[in-house]
Amino acid sequence: MYELRPSHKWFAIAIVSFFLWEAAWVIAGVDSFPHSWEIARDFIPLLFTLLFWESVSITLLISFWGFVLGTLLALLLGISIALWSSGEKATRGTINFFRAIPSVVFLPLLIASIGASVRTSVILTTLVVTLISITYVIRGVQGVDPLLTESASYIKLNPIDRILILFLPSMISTLGSGMRLASARAIGTVIAAGIIVGGPGLGSAMGAAASGADYPRVFSYAITMGIIGVLNYSGFTYLENKLFRWRTTV
Repeated sequence: MYELRPSHKWFAIAIVSFFLWEAAWVIAGVDSFPHSWEIARDFIPLLFTLLFWESVSITLLISFWGFVLGTLLALLLGISIALWSSGEKATRGTINFFRAIPSVVFLPLLIASIGASVRTSVILTTLVVTLISITYVIRGVQGVDPLLTESASYIKLNPIDRILILFLPSMISTLGSGMRLASARAIGTVIAAGIIVGGPGLGSAMGAAASGADYPRVFSYAITMGIIGVLNYSGFTYLENKLFRWRTTV
């Protein structure tokens, strides 16, 4: 069976996307769904504006800090829970309960407590990343071979060395999938917070364009968010395939 080259795949995706866009334009009408060429005329000049790249940079910066802080917090809590004999059973219901709550639900609580600011977006993103990653940390620690754990106890390995030598390798290979998913959620959370509360970044820029009925600009920002999401997901998948070849990504 003939397999398309990567360049041919991207070309095919572009052609199919173009025709789907044109079909949507015909069905929805020009008032609510701009023509592809109209969006191109808006999107290309937008790439050369300082305000656009400032919005992109702020979004990525907030997402980065929320992702880093959330991952560190997940490591701290996850290892502590996994090493506690009944910790996973005791906290499973609480973790699943908060994971089931949409992240935007926490926004009113944060705004009432600390107001709408960059700090609000960072805290919300940290919370979302923590709730996603902590389960993968617990699975990684619990996935260590019991024989290795018994051997560590036999030679009286101290807790720090146990974490670095036993738990960290297993945990990182499992946490890779969690980090990939959490990074995507981090970016989405920052954008959603910007749209809802008007925080800095792509979300607030998109909200301002929507308020002014500038639909080509709205779609330009939507395309930008899609490109960032694809690059982020592809980057983490590439790292997983390079660093953890022995396992299958999920």
